[in-house]
Amino acid sequence: MKRILFFVIGAMIANSSYAQTVQGGKINTESAKLANKLDTAKKQEGWTVRGTNTLLLNQAAFSNWVAGGINSIALTGRADYEFNLKRGKNLWENRLLAGYGLRSEENNKATKVEDVIDLTSKYGYQLGTSNWYGAVALNLKTQFAKGYDYGKPEQSYISNLFSPGYVTLGLGLDYIPNDNFQFSVHPLTSRFTIIADKAVFDPNRDGILTEAYGAKPTESLVYQLGAYVGGRYKVKLMENIMLDNRFGIFTNYLEKPQNMVLSYSGILDMKVNKFISTQITADLFYDDNQIGKLQLKETLGVGLTYKFGRY
Repeated sequence: MKRILFFVIGAMIANSSYAQTVQGGKINTESAKLANKLDTAKKQEGWTVRGTNTLLLNQAAFSNWVAGGINSIALTGRADYEFNLKRGKNLWENRLLAGYGLRSEENNKATKVEDVIDLTSKYGYQLGTSNWYGAVALNLKTQFAKGYDYGKPEQSYISNLFSPGYVTLGLGLDYIPNDNFQFSVHPLTSRFTIIADKAVFDPNRDGILTEAYGAKPTESLVYQLGAYVGGRYKVKLMENIMLDNRFGIFTNYLEKPQNMVLSYSGILDMKVNKFISTQITADLFYDDNQIGKLQLKETLGVGLTYKFGRY
């Protein structure tokens, strides 16, 4: 929890350092240097294809260590691909985020540390010569494999592929001045929750069915109509250090609009050289239809990274 707070506070401090100060009618030299690190170029015509493949390793080993400890190893693979096309006033953006990781401790079963599939496709039409676009966006989010509550070893799995799965279709406006900043306001957004595996309704395997992810045991699909506000901000904090922020807020018009779905994802990428980097990730999520509490996940790893395209 403390490390996540430090991460968020650090990001806020770093972002605030980019504010330009004016002295004698000119931009302060230090602020100008920092501002120059930002890519504020307009969207380029044609295709922009880029991707990052990352393999992260966390490892701890002990031998006759008096203070004690458990031998452990964690391995996480991540992929982040973007395929974007700008043709005149038309803008089509596609992004795939995928990650899967396992942690193994001595004398214990392997546990998941990451499991996500997140696919977004968005079409926008530029309004006049402004940076605003009339937009329609489609998002699919789910996981690869079964998930467990490791605090309750007597239970069976509580989630699986498309259990839940979230499909969101939104219509509204996007503000996109460049590749590093986006802000979306979609007042008409449909959100579908899919439950493909009925076993998640009976995690205790006792025949007593319970609600799961806002769905009743008799339901495989739950529909919500609401509004979505979200955005993305990428910033180069210093040479070889990038911070990628994403946030989203969804409220359901049809039932309990005050119970908003909140999400934040931050990736701090610290490049050592062309193929080695350190990554710190922080994810915050709240959904009243899940556990009704703020969910936090933080990871840190050192590993191999391969990037292609323009960053």
